[in-house]
Amino acid sequence: MFVFTRRVVLTDTDGHAIAVERVRRRPQPGRPPGVTGRVTIVMPAATPDTTPPPAPDSRHGIEAAILRAARRAAARAARQHAADTAAPGGCAHTTAAPAYRPPPRIRELVEARDRTCRQPTCRQPAAHTDLDHTIPHHKGGLTCPCDLGAFCRTHHQVKQQPGWHVTQPRPGTFHITTPAGRTYTIEPDAYPA
Repeated sequence: MFVFTRRVVLTDTDGHAIAVERVRRRPQPGRPPGVTGRVTIVMPAATPDTTPPPAPDSRHGIEAAILRAARRAAARAARQHAADTAAPGGCAHTTAAPAYRPPPRIRELVEARDRTCRQPTCRQPAAHTDLDHTIPHHKGGLTCPCDLGAFCRTHHQVKQQPGWHVTQPRPGTFHITTPAGRTYTIEPDAYPA
């Protein structure tokens, strides 16, 4: 038996992830454990506002649960956008965590935003990467989406070698400078429309 965790990823008009929300489902007692999979539903941020409410007889179905999750994500994204717009540097750090390891809410957002390792030639899925602090945590870096990026283990270690320099001028945009002096700009991966 398969057990699925479902999540909704909301995107901006350019197809970049701006919010992630897990779909809450009622527990089903007596359901045996099985293989766990993840289902991701990607939709533009405007979709929850333009989708009519589900019929009364389907309030408890998966479609209704997805729509509720999308509306929660849209509300959170709107609050975050308002706070970030007013903050210097483009991030209000409202989701920052005090710990070194990012909590699931931050991990899911950064994985959805980056989608793959941020090294220009690497396509390792973000779900299989380390979330690396752009400014090291022990040097004052925050555990916040504005200071985290998905780097596979190899590129995480490579970027810490002498001559490598990584900055994140705005959340999800990375400038990687190699020891040879070449600089690459990596933008968040967009979801297909």
